[in-house]
Formats: sequence, C-alpha cells, structure tokens
Amino acid sequence: METWTIQKLLNWVTQYLTDKSIDSPRLSAELLLSHILGLKRIELYTQYNQPVAKQELEKLRELVKRAGGHEPIAYLVGKTEFYSMEIIVTPDCMIPRPETELLVQRAVEFLRTRNGIQFICDLCTGSGCIAVAIAKNYPNVRIIATDICDAALAVAVKNVEMHCLQDKIKLLSGDLFDPIIPQLDVGKFDLIVCNPPYVSAAEYEKLDKNVRDYEPRLALYAGDDGMDIYRRIIEKVDQFLKPDAALMMEIGYAQGQTIKEMLEQTGIFAEIKIEKDSHNNDRIASAKRYSLDQI
Repeated sequence: METWTIQKLLNWVTQYLTDKSIDSPRLSAELLLSHILGLKRIELYTQYNQPVAKQELEKLRELVKRAGGHEPIAYLVGKTEFYSMEIIVTPDCMIPRPETELLVQRAVEFLRTRNGIQFICDLCTGSGCIAVAIAKNYPNVRIIATDICDAALAVAVKNVEMHCLQDKIKLLSGDLFDPIIPQLDVGKFDLIVCNPPYVSAAEYEKLDKNVRDYEPRLALYAGDDGMDIYRRIIEKVDQFLKPDAALMMEIGYAQGQTIKEMLEQTGIFAEIKIEKDSHNNDRIASAKRYSLDQI
C-alpha cells in the first residue's frame, strides 16, 4: 500500500487544483493540509516526510473534492487571514478581502490624528473583521457594529471573543443605523466605516462561481446599480457624525464619481476623497465633516 507523505500530498493536491483552474493552487493545498493535520503552514515543510494517516487522507480527499468544485478554501477550513489576524468565517458571512485592508489602514491613520476615546460605527459588519482590526490596532476605541443578518453576527461574536475585544466592540442586530439608539448607545460618532454590498444586477450575474454560488447574496447584491446601500447611508449620516468626524466606505471599482457627487450633495463634508487600490480601481470613499469653526 502506497505511503502518502506530506510532500507527496502537497504536490498531488496542488496539481489537482491547478487542473481544476483554482486560484493559488499551492497556497490552497497548504491551507487544506494544514487544517487537516493541525499544523502551521511552515510545519508542512519542516515535517515534509511525515506519513499521513488513512483517516486524515479521507478527510483531505473530501475537502479537496469540494475545493475542486470552487467552494472557497476559507469556508472549507473555517478561517482566513485579514490584516495579519486570524478571522473565523462561515458561509453566513462574506470572506474578507485583502483590498478591504486599505479601509482599515485609512481608518487607523485617521484615528491616530485624534485624542481621547474614539466612538466608531461599523455598518454591515459581517464577520466583524473591520471592527476587530481597528480595535486591535487602535485600542482607545468604543465600536458599535451592526448587521442585518443574525447568522453573520454570530460569526462576529466569535471573532470579537477570540481577539478578547468584548469591552471595545458592541454588536447590534438590525438594518444599518436602525438598531442604534441615540444617547443610550452613543450620541454621535467620530468615525463611521462600512464595507456594504455594492454589486449591481449585471455584475452579480458575472461574478466568479466561487463567489456567486457560495458567498451570501445579502452581502453582495445592492440593487440594479449597486448603489442602494450607499444612498441609505448617506441619507442618514448627518444624524450620526460629530463635527470634524469622518465617513469611510469601501466602494465598487467604478463607483467613485457617483458616490463623490452623492456626498457633495449633502453639504456637510469639508473634504471628500476617492482612493484607488493597487489595481487602479476605485476602492475607498472618505469624507470628513466640517468642524465647528468651519461652519
């Protein structure tokens, strides 16, 4: 009977996923094998010649088959990395993207220009990855994170607890600002962040199979033009932002100009900026409210 070592398995799984046109097949193979064996990725290489037991082979075979059908690796292993942190994910929430790290980076940079405890609202929190990343990198915060999906919030609860941030992050169930009770929860916020659904009807039909077939539609689709959630946020943001506070949102690859115009029409922002990502796509919309001495 053939002995399967870690090295042979890595090579076999990588080739299998390559043949199935799976993105990053070597990394995917490492993540699947690490998950099954309970090893860190680096340990796969320090224990290259270790034989793998039959029971573990059977578990691996099942996951590799599912991965070959384009089921996301993060869902198969139940976690992903975001902003150098481990984040728990399930099919109830969207998988955090590397592009979203730019939103966290800009939020932390903004907070570091301010003094005292900063009150933050994270809308459409999903897995809670943005709230957790901000709180880990700027401890002097109190964050209210909301989501309309209770199943996604259950994942966020696990991530908040795993990173020991229960005293900094409060999770509320409801639609955007609806669950926030002014004065009881917080008066107004120093920063509002959001990575909302922003996929249009036409774009949704063209999404990659691993996204369209497996990630929650509720976290992706935002009406015919993909702008539904932005309209609703911008309509109410005046009620929830302090003077000199900021709104920061992730946006679709070509939505910058439209969102900039929507923000300008509110008349409450002194600075509005659309920032592109490393692929030269629109990615972050930032708007800083007038301070009291500018009014």
